[in-house]
Amino acid sequence: MNNYLKLVRLPNLIIIALTQYVMRYFIIQPILSINGIKLQLSDVDFAILVAATVLMAAAGYIINDYFDTKADRFNKKEVIVGRKIPRRVALILQQVLAAMSMFLAGYVSHKIGHWQFVFIFFMGGGLLWFYSTSYKYYFLLGSFLMALVIAAIPFLVVIFEIPPLAEKYAEVLVATKTNFNYLLYWVGAFSFFSFFGALIAQFIRDLVSIKGDREISRNSLPIVIGLKWSKVVIIVLILFLSVSVFGIWYQFLNAPMDQITPWYFGLLIILPLLILVYRVYKFSEGDKFRGAIYLMRFAILSGISYSFVVNYIITHTHF
Repeated sequence: MNNYLKLVRLPNLIIIALTQYVMRYFIIQPILSINGIKLQLSDVDFAILVAATVLMAAAGYIINDYFDTKADRFNKKEVIVGRKIPRRVALILQQVLAAMSMFLAGYVSHKIGHWQFVFIFFMGGGLLWFYSTSYKYYFLLGSFLMALVIAAIPFLVVIFEIPPLAEKYAEVLVATKTNFNYLLYWVGAFSFFSFFGALIAQFIRDLVSIKGDREISRNSLPIVIGLKWSKVVIIVLILFLSVSVFGIWYQFLNAPMDQITPWYFGLLIILPLLILVYRVYKFSEGDKFRGAIYLMRFAILSGISYSFVVNYIITHTHF
């Protein structure tokens, strides 16, 4: 059983589920409550949506390992598919999980009256499959697609929540000439951060995996433009993300009653990113650089966890 849990990256699946729950109950719900509006997607249906997301992610991890065994051997990663779990079993498991995900997503899409939303999961599953088989071998394409998939995780919550909200409060929206786009902006900010954080993490992994990528002829960032310019690209992206975080605080969150956000952003997001800049600058091929990946993950999780601060501010100060 332990091998199967490793195969589907159980800790990552838990983070995915928690991210979606945090978006719903610590961002969307308190923001709506300011105007006396309640969530309309039932708790059970939302749990089914989260399960669909988690199952699709698990299927993605399996198929990636299925096609990545050669590179993992060169990069000295633990190889599970083909050694601890038969390849045929892994492929069948991937197909079962993907099918279950599609079924659950289809159910929730039907419940909110937008059956076509199931194609979001259909496209996501296709992207994960073709990423593993071909897209990741192309320069930048695979990295950008994976960053988009990760950014979609929090955004799925608001996409599936707005239709039942719009139906329930249609008369109010018409009378006040308003809409629920502000929810898209709030959750979109987290997706924006997730996208660039995931993209940076992908490029950092490319630095670690140079040897294996050469062996499988993958056109990763350092393989195509070289180690030096790859470091420049990563550092520029990290600095851009740091400035963006500061800009979001200064432009939108700089409220008189909010004394938490600048310290939170500074110590838990920007500082780790700046430390990462130094680590990337000092990196040379062959270095044990996996600690930098965990540092990037910490910054990403800190960004998502800012939702707890938002919830506190809203419930205590109606910020």
